[in-house]
Amino acid sequence: MSVTAGKPILSKPGRGGFTLLELLIAILILAVIVGIIYGSFSSVTNTMDMARGAAERLRFRQIVWRNFSGNLQGVYVDAACLQPEYQFLGENGDGAFGPADTLRFSASLPMPGARSLPGVSKVVTYALVDRNEAGSEVASLLPPDEERPGSILLISEKPLRLESGDFVSENDDSLSETNEQAVPVASMDILYFDGTRNEWVEEWDSMSERRLPGGIWVKINFPRSEEERAETVQAGIDLTENPDLEIMSSFPLGRDVEYPFPDFNNLRFTDNEELEEEEK
Repeated sequence: MSVTAGKPILSKPGRGGFTLLELLIAILILAVIVGIIYGSFSSVTNTMDMARGAAERLRFRQIVWRNFSGNLQGVYVDAACLQPEYQFLGENGDGAFGPADTLRFSASLPMPGARSLPGVSKVVTYALVDRNEAGSEVASLLPPDEERPGSILLISEKPLRLESGDFVSENDDSLSETNEQAVPVASMDILYFDGTRNEWVEEWDSMSERRLPGGIWVKINFPRSEEERAETVQAGIDLTENPDLEIMSSFPLGRDVEYPFPDFNNLRFTDNEELEEEEK
């Protein structure tokens, strides 16, 4: 209380805090702000994960496309398709995430890197394997991704060695080295064009068909998370018909070939029992 001109003036006591209503309003505003920030952060995080997944698929797509397109251009078999070293073999298979086909052929191309010796062809193998089946060195290159489970596309390249019949190559350490690449893949489906029946078939053996296929069609899908698979289903995309990567290539050596290589001297049959069965 103060005195002014002989008259006492009463002063109001100061407010020492907030009321309960003010605290509730402040907490509500804080909750709204935190919710907005969390929603924005979650949206940005999901977008970053999707972008990272798309970038990884694009990188793996480029690796697989470059390898397939380069090696398929150099496919080579002997004229009569008699030597197993030059065998073109495509086998059908199933895996945990879809088709898991395998492909093996010889290519008139040098080995990559320092092992690229002139005049040395190579044998190329494409196979889908589990992480347990892959070697420790190969598996270490691809850390496991629990969000995007899948198999491993193991690409193996090694120098061609002739060991059938009278052709036996000498032991050489430079010819025993193998170059391997590993790419995470969910499924791989390979079809082969049969010019005789004018249709695509699931398997091909050049030694039994006595010729190369007219072409090859490779369809590959890469691993996806549960959210990415759900978005694919909602978009109505069938990954069997619209895969992540499609590669089609024709083989000049097998194009327009309707009959196998003539073998009038029965050079193909090295076993007398097979020859007798063929004569019957």
